[in-house]
Amino acid sequence: MVLAAVLVTSCTKNELNNISIAEAQSILPGSYKVNDFAGTGDLAQYQDYTFEFLNSGELVATKGAETYTGSWSLVSINTDPVYDREVTITIDGNEEMTALNHSWYVKNMTDVTLNLIDDAASSEILFIKI
Repeated sequence: MVLAAVLVTSCTKNELNNISIAEAQSILPGSYKVNDFAGTGDLAQYQDYTFEFLNSGELVATKGAETYTGSWSLVSINTDPVYDREVTITIDGNEEMTALNHSWYVKNMTDVTLNLIDDAASSEILFIKI
């Protein structure tokens, strides 16, 4: 009888929240869909978009033939008692993009999710990697 062991490693929520900014910046890039949105507007306005966070810091939002290009950055902060990371999204082109166009606290980040909240806690967005 032959026994085989398979070791599967993945990052848990806690592991990712405790990694360095450089490591987080390497995990964040990828294609995402918006899975939840609370704030100005509603989830339906983002459901048909795909957001591509590129390694270069470029952000590309696509909905059918519409494409909007901007940028993203992830930094460590020490100005908030609850959150220690911030993602800045700079993108314009329509009302949906303008609503995303500011700095967001990183509420939670895993290898497949990015949950952002604004500084007033009035808007929150959950991106799911596809």
